Amino acid sequence: MKTFNSKQVSILVFCIIVGIVFAETSAPMWSFAFLREFGLNLLIYGAISEVVIIILSSTKIFLD
Repeated sequence: MKTFNSKQVSILVFCIIVGIVFAETSAPMWSFAFLREFGLNLLIYGAISEVVIIILSSTKIFLD
């Protein structure tokens, strides 16, 4: 079984979060409202996912 290190998990989660945030942003593309909503959602989802990564890494699921 292949184990992933913390850097690989962080990059994978970041890419997934960016895709989800991009899909959920409802403002017209590349307008100021889009960029503001995208940035705010990215900040919120990023903070939540970082807390989850920290919790999972402390339970030794992901080994370095």
